[in-house]
Amino acid sequence: MISGAVSRRDSVGLGLPPAGPREYAGGVENVDVVREAYAAFERGDQEAALALCAPEVEWHQAEGLPHGGVYHGVDEVRRLVFAPLEADWWASFSAPPVEFLDAGDAVVVLGRYRGVAKETGHLLDVPFAHVWYLRDGLCVRFRQFLDTAGWNHALRR
Repeated sequence: MISGAVSRRDSVGLGLPPAGPREYAGGVENVDVVREAYAAFERGDQEAALALCAPEVEWHQAEGLPHGGVYHGVDEVRRLVFAPLEADWWASFSAPPVEFLDAGDAVVVLGRYRGVAKETGHLLDVPFAHVWYLRDGLCVRFRQFLDTAGWNHALRR
C-alpha cells in the first residue's frame, strides 16, 4: 500500500464512502447522468441538460473567464452561463467529452471546448476538466477547469 493511501477496508472506518460507482434511487449510475447532460448539450437541448441539475445547484465557472465565478441555482446558470455562449460569444460552440472518470458521488469529465468566436472569427480549441458532484441523481455542484487564456484569446479582437 502506498504511504498515506487509504485502503477500501480502512475507508469504511473513516466514514468515507466505499469505492466504486454510485447509483441513485432510480438505479442509474452517476456517470450515466453526466453522460446524458453532455448528450443533451450537444444536441442543443440546454433545458434537458439543466434538468439534470438540482434547483439549488452551485456552479463554479473558471475565474478569468468573462463569466467566471460562482452561480447559485438553475435559473442563474441558464441566464448567466448558458445563454451568453450562443447569444454573445460563439457562432458555433461545443464541449465534447473525451473521458468520464467515475469517482463515486463525483464524476470527472475530460474534454475539449471547440468553437468559433462571433466577433473575431477566432477558433477555440482548449482542453477542459469538469467535476460534477451528484446527489440523488442530480448535480448539486459543478466545477470547471480550463485554459482561460485560450478561451479569452479567441474572444479578443
